[in-house]
Order: sequence, then structure tokens, then C-alpha cells
Amino acid sequence: MNGGVAVKKNDVLRDILQTRISNQVYYNENVITVRNPEVRQIFTQLRDDEMRSIVRLQKKVQRLESPPGIITKILPSKPKY
Repeated sequence: MNGGVAVKKNDVLRDILQTRISNQVYYNENVITVRNPEVRQIFTQLRDDEMRSIVRLQKKVQRLESPPGIITKILPSKPKY
């Protein structure tokens, strides 16, 4: 506890995930509406980067929320990112 407030790792990751999804939607909307090809390319790159981040976060949240399997109990390890 820090200052009387307990924050779960899952909750923090879910908040970050929601922010990343909002960013990805924003970038995608700009890819569709922006006419300048150079700017469109930047938004495309940002959107794709966010999508990769979203996938990683979703996997991490899923791992934290799923019950540990037999292998996890025997060989606990941190994922390599």
C-alpha cells in the first residue's frame, strides 16, 4: 500500500491498454482523413506501433489474469520483451 491506496498491476495495465487503444483509434482516423502523404505515413507508423503495443499488453494482461499452469508453477520466468 502506498498512501492508503492499493493498486493492482492488472488495473494499471488495463488503464494503459485503454489509453493505447484510444491513441490507435485517433491515429487511424487521421490516416483516413489527412491528405498530405508524408503526414499520413507518420500517422500510419504511429498507428502500427500502437497496435503492436496493444497486442503485447493484451497478452500480458491475459497472463496475469489466467491461473498459473503446471509449467508456470515449476519453472516461473519473466517474459522477454
